[in-house]
Amino acid sequence: MGSLVLAAAFSVTPSSVAVGAGPTPPNVVIFVSDDQAKGTMDAMPAVRALIAREGVTLTNGIIPTSICCPSRAALLSGRYARSTGVYKNVGTNGGWPTFNSSGAEDRTIAVALQDAGYRTGLFGKYLNGYGGLAPSGYVPPGWDQFRAIYNPDGKPALSANAYYDYNLHGTGDDVSYGSEASDYSTDVITSESVQFINSAPADQPLFLYYATTGPHAPFTPAPRHIGTWPNETLNPAAYTLTLNRPKWRPDTTLSQRKWITKQASAHEALMSVDEGVEAVVNALGDRVDNTLFVYLSDNGLQFGEHGLSNKNEPYSGSTEVPMYLRWNGAIPAGTKSTSPVTNADLTATIADAAGVSLFRPDGVSFFSATRPRGVVLEAVSSASHPAYCGYRTRRFMYVEYDMRKGREFFDYRDDPDELVNKVKWNRYTNRVAVLRDEAMSGCSPTPEGFDW
Repeated sequence: MGSLVLAAAFSVTPSSVAVGAGPTPPNVVIFVSDDQAKGTMDAMPAVRALIAREGVTLTNGIIPTSICCPSRAALLSGRYARSTGVYKNVGTNGGWPTFNSSGAEDRTIAVALQDAGYRTGLFGKYLNGYGGLAPSGYVPPGWDQFRAIYNPDGKPALSANAYYDYNLHGTGDDVSYGSEASDYSTDVITSESVQFINSAPADQPLFLYYATTGPHAPFTPAPRHIGTWPNETLNPAAYTLTLNRPKWRPDTTLSQRKWITKQASAHEALMSVDEGVEAVVNALGDRVDNTLFVYLSDNGLQFGEHGLSNKNEPYSGSTEVPMYLRWNGAIPAGTKSTSPVTNADLTATIADAAGVSLFRPDGVSFFSATRPRGVVLEAVSSASHPAYCGYRTRRFMYVEYDMRKGREFFDYRDDPDELVNKVKWNRYTNRVAVLRDEAMSGCSPTPEGFDW
């Protein structure tokens, strides 16, 4: 493939870098955590040492539709919700049924890599609704090994019973897991992933998709980690309600004590994920040097910011996620990038590195010399907010809600906690207009229930 230009992406900007460490395409490993708040990486020393310090930290990793299934659909396909039609976890325009019926499941990065000769494996969480709604024995295309968590009672696998009392379904026999310490799903996923690596032919590139339930609520740590996290702290500013907030936003704050306890458990749940990342990297052995590693969360999570305990909102607590890339010889170690990068961009990056094509990708490879300066934010209405469209750059965020339920504009340079809505400030009139134009151009078609 020659060389990939990274000058547009890095704060440390080499003019070009060699692609790969050998004559074969790179192995690809994606680690996906579940509902991980960006500020919880202090629980993950292995990820910081093995991925971040050996590669690039994407300081503006953004999830445009910040909820599980739309995010994972984008990561698998390289296409945003407006293209896949997956805006929700369940129901109309939601979940595995929408991803499947739209044809997106037939055109994933797994299909592209398998067609190119990769040995492919998925272990852990797939898409909401797969377990209860897919035909018996159904395995999505593109996977040589597919071991997805699902509930044996036919309901979609949700966090409440995906740490324990679940089945692994897909290729091979279904296996039921109970409530013993050895059944803890993160550890099982790690074991299965290591076995996949150990059984992969040395002369065949591999693609591993490692997707844990952790640290999704109810924030369930492995038994060995329960009660081990030290006293927790929260950002007091997060519990200050935004000035000039739209009418749909709550006007009361949440209990800091409650969320301190929950965040401590989230940290503890991430400790086993961190151990899993280390085990996978170690299992790769000499293959590490020619492996493209991707680490991200499917979305963020608000621990009381804006009076909300949620995701699937346009605020930074929901849309910003931990995001890292490592590829020895192709990505300079210990660097940072402030360029906005999305889940779909990561898929395009993998395709670029592996030399495969995706079907009409929305994402732009991180290795591209020309990258978008911002990201469209989009969501249908939910119990917590109206439908919205918006646009996010590294410095600014603009969002507009349906039915004239409000507009918001934040300048992160002097307001990183989104405490002052400046959409009507005269000094930002032109900037608001530019971002609104970007949102109108990019948010097309608009989410159901949204009208400019």
